[in-house]
Amino acid sequence: MFIRVLLPKLRLFPLEYKSTTHLLSIGDLVVVPFRNKQITGIVWEVNIIPQHKNIKEIIAKQFQGYSIKPINLKFIDIVARYYIADLGTVAKMTLPIELNEKPYVAESQEVNHNLFQLLDLSPEQQLAFDAIRKTTGATLLQGITGSGKTEVYFHLIVEALRQGLQVLLLMPEINLASHIAFRFASRFKFNAVIWNSSVSKALKKKALRGILTNEIKVVIGTRSSIFLPYSSLGLIIVDEEHDQSYKQENNILYNARDMAVMRGHIANIPVILASATPSLESIYNTYNKKYSFVKLKSRFGSSTLPNINIIDMKKEHLPNGMWLSSSLKNAMEQTLKLNKQILLFLNRKGYAPIILCRNCGFRFTCSSCSSCLVFHKSKNKLQCHHCGGFKTFAQFCPECNEETLSAYGPGIERIAEEVKVYFPKYKTAIVSRDTTSTLDDSTEILQQIINNEVDIIIGTQMLTKGYHFPNLKLVGIIDADLGYGGDLRANEKTYQLLNQVAGRAGREEDKGHVYIQTYYPDSSLLKYLINYKDDDFINYEMNLRISNNMPPATRFVAISVISTSEQNVQEVAKNIVRTAKPCSSLRILGPAPALLYKLKNKYRFRILLIFERKLDIRSYIKNWNILSFHSKRVSLKIDIDPYNFY
Repeated sequence: MFIRVLLPKLRLFPLEYKSTTHLLSIGDLVVVPFRNKQITGIVWEVNIIPQHKNIKEIIAKQFQGYSIKPINLKFIDIVARYYIADLGTVAKMTLPIELNEKPYVAESQEVNHNLFQLLDLSPEQQLAFDAIRKTTGATLLQGITGSGKTEVYFHLIVEALRQGLQVLLLMPEINLASHIAFRFASRFKFNAVIWNSSVSKALKKKALRGILTNEIKVVIGTRSSIFLPYSSLGLIIVDEEHDQSYKQENNILYNARDMAVMRGHIANIPVILASATPSLESIYNTYNKKYSFVKLKSRFGSSTLPNINIIDMKKEHLPNGMWLSSSLKNAMEQTLKLNKQILLFLNRKGYAPIILCRNCGFRFTCSSCSSCLVFHKSKNKLQCHHCGGFKTFAQFCPECNEETLSAYGPGIERIAEEVKVYFPKYKTAIVSRDTTSTLDDSTEILQQIINNEVDIIIGTQMLTKGYHFPNLKLVGIIDADLGYGGDLRANEKTYQLLNQVAGRAGREEDKGHVYIQTYYPDSSLLKYLINYKDDDFINYEMNLRISNNMPPATRFVAISVISTSEQNVQEVAKNIVRTAKPCSSLRILGPAPALLYKLKNKYRFRILLIFERKLDIRSYIKNWNILSFHSKRVSLKIDIDPYNFY
């Protein structure tokens, strides 16, 4: 018989093979020859009429009795169509590792329902649980910080496990996945499989087979785990559904949250999108009844929401190089006397974002990117946060050779230095992706915080997502103004970030306090925040978007034109726009240089399509024939529903 086999390789479509010794069905896994190698692929079509001569024979059929389910194959096909991608690239995410028949055995989980130790739900949680368990498709679960959304998840997971179904719990960050996995194991008395980039290839092979054979029941993973070949997936939970980490920024530019909804729709299973600060896209989908909506309005147990205090930095007269206001320092002093913990939040890594020469005005910039180098004092280096390039810091200006270099603006290292000046006796910890570069590092420091071995935590946004620190009483936000401006979602992102970090305070019986330093104390965003008027903020921002015909009322597609030649990138970008077909449901902005014009020695132009939701944008792009402009000199990226605009 002649068949088409889908290989998990970038930029490949199904290839023709023949089988004279095996009876094959769609979804079977087969080993085939490909470019002097043997590769496991998926039978995509059977009994085809071949279009080529000299068709190669398959080598073997793998995993007798197990195959990729039709639902998974349909998902691969729909994802490829949705993101205008090739099937091989999507298949690469479904089978990310070459599977061998031997010597790898499948990972398995011993699920004993009698050992589960769940907390009783509050009346509000019980109502949410009862509402969700009756639905299929997507449900948005909005619960204020500390409302006990995780407990609702756990009860839903029990329901799925009792039916013999698999569960996927999607988390935005590796560290948070490990954190929730520890809580899961303590309640369910077995370990969920962890799936993320830090897991070894050997463990992934075992896990992949266990997922394929239904011996793995629970997976806790980051965004790529949505594509794994589950054999009986019955529940998907997307924690912190608003988080931008769910957006993949290379190869296929997918959003794992949206793909979870798509996968749930295909399989007719429940998908829970959970957040204290849901995305406007998800809120919009509850308006038009695409998603069900459930809300938790109260904190779980005896904890209450923290008091939020605004500090007008225009009225502060701080010494040069100091960033902590007197009000915040006083609150820190009182908190430390009570043996309680403090979190100081600044969403900026390193020591200072800019090093400037006071004599000649020289500033350090990246030679590969159009961005400034960030000073990391602890490593004595200047680093680009876009390409990773760095250089050793020297005291003399390379332009005028004077010793007149100054650091401008604070990063978390600089805040930690100031904390040591005012509170030298207390144990501090800096928590960012720079300082906790490995999973072991982050697990260790997070455990120290939970064990109350750290007094003052200085951290970036990685600490804002779902962590529960029982002894944390005070949160200080060093600069609430950093997120303003920049793109369409600036207000939304800022509100979410400030809300989430404020929610780390006072999650046990002690009342928490939050101090926000800002130069714009009268901003409407902060007024909504301090009064916990989340719904009012959502309505305000949604009306603003709708009145300006911006997403989620409309949709975006971003086209990036990329080349090592400035001339080529400009010419091709202009030619793409010139060849666009007129359409009353669509506006084209650009071409224009990207906000980050040069990235990794390549120049970038952007074209933005704004279109009505009813428009079939994929057909429009196909008829436009944009991909024909892709060449060795110029590459294109088509980003459906872009999140970032740099």
